[in-house]
This record gives sequence, C-alpha cells and structure tokens, in this order.
Amino acid sequence: MKYKNLFDLTEKVVLVVGAAGGLAGETCLGLAQFGAIIALADVDPAGLEMVCKELIQQGVQVWSHVVDVSDLDSVSNLTGAIREQFGRLDVMVNFAGVGWRTPIEKINVTEFQKIININLTGSFLLTQQSLPLMIPRRSGKIILIGSVSGYVGRPYVAHYAASKGGVHSMVRTLAVELAENNIQVNSVAPVFTWTKMTTEILSDPEVEKSIISTIPMGRLGLPSDLVGTVIFLASSASDFITGQIIFVDGGCTIS
Repeated sequence: MKYKNLFDLTEKVVLVVGAAGGLAGETCLGLAQFGAIIALADVDPAGLEMVCKELIQQGVQVWSHVVDVSDLDSVSNLTGAIREQFGRLDVMVNFAGVGWRTPIEKINVTEFQKIININLTGSFLLTQQSLPLMIPRRSGKIILIGSVSGYVGRPYVAHYAASKGGVHSMVRTLAVELAENNIQVNSVAPVFTWTKMTTEILSDPEVEKSIISTIPMGRLGLPSDLVGTVIFLASSASDFITGQIIFVDGGCTIS
C-alpha cells in the first residue's frame, strides 16, 4: 500500500462553521493547502466576509453562508445550500462557540442557556443536519471542537465547561451510533488559546500568568496549533479512529 497521499483532501468538500471566530482561519488555510474545497459559515456576516477576503488573498477559493447554529431552520438552510452548491459534504468541522468567565453565583439562567444553545445544541444540530449528505454515501467526517475545560476543573466557567463536556460525551455516543455508516466522529479539545474571544480575559496579566502556569509547555495555544490535528481527522489517515477527544493542550490535561 502507498501512503504518500494519506492526508490528501483533494476535491473533499469541507464545511467549517464558526469561521469568523478566530480559531478557524488557519485551519481553513491548512485544509485548502491539502486540496480541500472550503465552505465557510458563521453567524457574523462582516467577520465571515473578512475571513473570506483573507483566504482569497492567500489563493484559497471559498464559498460562504451565514448561519445561526442554535437555530434548526438556519442550520437546515445551510446544509441545504451545501447540497445545492456542491452536491456532497465530506467533512464538517464546528468551531462555533462562545464562553466567558463568570462566578457561579452570578451566572443567570439566560447566560447559561445561551452557552448551551450555541456550544452544545449547535454541535448537535450541525451534526444531525449534515448526516443526510453523508449517510447515503456511507462516508463522512465530523469534527467538533471541545475544550480542556470540558475535562478538567477550572473556576468561573461552569456553563462553558458543561457545554464542552456535553460535546465530548455526545462525540462518543455519535461515534458508536454512526460507525455502521462509516462516519467518524471526533473532537479536538484545545487549551486556552489566543483569539479575539479570549483577548479581554488575557488583558489581565495575572490571569494570563495563572493560565500559563497550568500548561507544562509554558505558553498559551495558538490557532495554528490545531491545524495538523484537524487535517489528520479530516483525512483518510484517521479512517479507523472515532469517538476520540484529542487534546491539543501543551500537556495541560496530564500534568
């Protein structure tokens, strides 16, 4: 058997959701460099347009669609548009997520539910609505972005931790359920990563120092750190790997 093209994604249609959030841009570039056809989606039209322009400037051809992952009709419209545009969907990667630090006694039900709706329900809806494009072809890769916070205890993120822990559990269940259809479901779980979403938290030097102290490699994550893992999970190299939570965390979860 020849392994030279094990990571080749030529002509694979890859949907990247949450593309404007800060984590996904480098991953889109990496996927494109391995030959993937990139479809981008996000709730933020302006941010989505900006990411598209940045990728186009780097020679990547992209297609985009606005979506609210917490809304069934919106997600259904997205996958319907994918079907109309490409006729297939090979890989779905969900980066869409929100999170912030709030002491438990100050978390109200509205705030808690918003994070659950976007991070957990959104992952469920995107997976569910992607399946009609994958099951008939008996092929597909679903990659949901989890978090170290869904595995280890961290203060002030009870709602976020609950949402990401739910994603991890759902990945394991879906992997078993969808295995007979040759669909692999996995999660990439990063440690605290530099993005637009985390800038405000990291503006406090003491908070940044505290977070870094939990990471044996001595630095925060970067969006580029996720690229290799997502390419691996999107490619034929991972065809016999499913139900896994792959921590990209500089050793955080083992220290």
